[in-house]
Amino acid sequence: STGSASDVLDSYRAAFRTKGSPQFCAAAFVMRMPIAIYPIGLVLIVSARDGRYQFAGVLSACFTAGGCFGHPVLGRLVDRFGQSRVIRPAALAHLASVLVLAILLHGRASDAAVIAPAVVAGLSYVDAGALVRARWSYVLAGSPELTAAFSIESTLDEVIFVIGPLVATLIATSVAPVLVLYLAVALVIVGGAWLARLRGTEPPVHAEPVGGHRSVLRGRGMVLLVVTGAAMGALFSSAEVSMVAFCGQHHHRGASGIVLAALAAGSALAGFVYGARPHRTPLLTRFRNQSVLFAVLPAVLFAAVNIPVLAVCAFVVGLCIAPLLITTFGLIEQLSPTASLTEALTWFTTGIDVGYGGGAALVGGIADSSGARAAFAVAVASALCTGVLGLALQRRLRPVEVALAPS
Repeated sequence: STGSASDVLDSYRAAFRTKGSPQFCAAAFVMRMPIAIYPIGLVLIVSARDGRYQFAGVLSACFTAGGCFGHPVLGRLVDRFGQSRVIRPAALAHLASVLVLAILLHGRASDAAVIAPAVVAGLSYVDAGALVRARWSYVLAGSPELTAAFSIESTLDEVIFVIGPLVATLIATSVAPVLVLYLAVALVIVGGAWLARLRGTEPPVHAEPVGGHRSVLRGRGMVLLVVTGAAMGALFSSAEVSMVAFCGQHHHRGASGIVLAALAAGSALAGFVYGARPHRTPLLTRFRNQSVLFAVLPAVLFAAVNIPVLAVCAFVVGLCIAPLLITTFGLIEQLSPTASLTEALTWFTTGIDVGYGGGAALVGGIADSSGARAAFAVAVASALCTGVLGLALQRRLRPVEVALAPS
């Protein structure tokens, strides 16, 4: 009914009524669009050169590994010095490294030569998702609309993963593969410059505490959350690379973007619905239930016998992604001190990056040697690990579950 549809949208309207939120949300959307362009773009560029997926996965993993080191460091600097003072120099370093990488790939440089610029490119890419979630947490501190705001960002992440692979595949297969990198770095520069100018919603800086900095990893449950993120990241990359390989091995490489978009579309739909509904169940209980669902659904990938069926399976798998991410970011926001929130958010995304890189490096060789269907086993195993870790985290945090219950 019209009334129920209006109710569904009310929480999102309330979040966007906050002064400045549409602007910083849009700027961060542009800045982080390349998260869905770089990994698939590198796979398409390298596989177009020699038809092999193993080094394509390795190079994508190198880019991601750079982010694993860079995100927590840049996140801590953001908490200490502010977003605008960190975004600008990091964006310039990112621009330089991506240009070098693009030139080397276009010139068919050796595999060894392109690894260093790929690592630096990942190292200097500020985690825009953490920046925008920190802004939402600042402008909506203590507000019930914060869950809706996190849902907005997770849904936008999935929109990015619908658009990004389609754009990357279209450019790589119809124009020139290396142009994917030029588009991605342009988006980083434009979005970063825009976000850095929005000082009114930038969270305040926090002085170094007396006695020195205390790592957020020492907080209750944070290490398990980061490891859970790694298992989730391994699912994302192994599913993506094996899907690209599946399409290539079925002689429809150009369909890769559509299949990856189906995965993201399922997640976006689930995230939108999840964020609009009121939740009475405690965060920790939701996290446990969602991690179990996340563990089970990826097994449907084994049912794929052709590309249309794979697209349907990808959509089904996507349904379990965004709700778990939304709930996880909510847990981190409640468990972390305000002065270290950006660093805490970046540690979780670093966990995802570690798993993403490991999964990408592993699954490419399996796809080459045994075929894409065999490579789906990596995604299924990663999902099962996520479920087990989710249950372990629930046991670890159970004593503080009352504090995490909705008001």
